[in-house]
Amino acid sequence: MFWRSRFLSMPMVIGAVVIGVVSGKAIFGPPLEEYWSKKLQEEAASKETDSGST
Repeated sequence: MFWRSRFLSMPMVIGAVVIGVVSGKAIFGPPLEEYWSKKLQEEAASKETDSGST
Protein backbone atom coordinates (compact mmCIF):
# COMPACT_ATOMS: atom_id res chain seq x y z
CA MET A 1 0.00 0.00 0.00
CA PHE A 2 1.49 3.28 1.18
CA TRP A 3 4.91 2.96 2.68
CA ARG A 4 6.45 5.89 4.49
CA SER A 5 10.21 5.88 4.12
CA ARG A 6 10.78 8.35 6.97
CA PHE A 7 9.00 10.27 9.66
CA LEU A 8 7.29 13.60 9.14
CA SER A 9 9.73 16.38 8.40
CA MET A 10 10.24 19.11 10.99
CA PRO A 11 9.11 21.98 8.71
CA MET A 12 5.81 20.18 8.08
CA VAL A 13 5.25 19.64 11.80
CA ILE A 14 6.13 23.24 12.65
CA GLY A 15 3.87 24.53 9.88
CA ALA A 16 0.97 22.41 11.12
CA VAL A 17 1.46 23.66 14.67
CA VAL A 18 1.53 27.29 13.55
CA ILE A 19 -1.60 26.83 11.45
CA GLY A 20 -3.34 25.12 14.38
CA VAL A 21 -2.45 27.84 16.86
CA VAL A 22 -3.47 30.68 14.53
CA SER A 23 -6.77 29.07 13.56
CA GLY A 24 -7.49 28.17 17.18
CA LYS A 25 -6.99 31.76 18.29
CA ALA A 26 -9.18 33.00 15.43
CA ILE A 27 -11.99 30.59 16.29
CA PHE A 28 -11.87 30.51 20.09
CA GLY A 29 -10.29 33.89 20.87
CA PRO A 30 -13.33 36.21 20.96
CA PRO A 31 -15.61 33.84 22.94
CA LEU A 32 -12.84 33.21 25.48
CA GLU A 33 -12.18 36.92 25.91
CA GLU A 34 -15.89 37.52 26.47
CA TYR A 35 -16.06 34.66 28.99
CA TRP A 36 -13.08 35.86 31.00
CA SER A 37 -14.24 39.49 31.05
CA LYS A 38 -17.65 38.38 32.42
CA LYS A 39 -15.94 36.09 34.93
CA LEU A 40 -13.71 38.89 36.23
CA GLN A 41 -16.70 41.26 36.52
CA GLU A 42 -18.63 38.65 38.51
CA GLU A 43 -15.67 38.10 40.84
CA ALA A 44 -15.27 41.84 41.36
CA ALA A 45 -18.99 42.19 42.12
CA SER A 46 -18.91 39.30 44.59
CA LYS A 47 -15.87 40.79 46.36
CA GLU A 48 -17.67 44.14 46.68
CA THR A 49 -20.71 42.51 48.26
CA ASP A 50 -18.53 40.40 50.56
CA SER A 51 -16.51 43.36 51.79
CA GLY A 52 -19.66 45.48 52.18
CA SER A 53 -21.46 42.91 54.30
CA THR A 54 -18.65 42.40 56.81
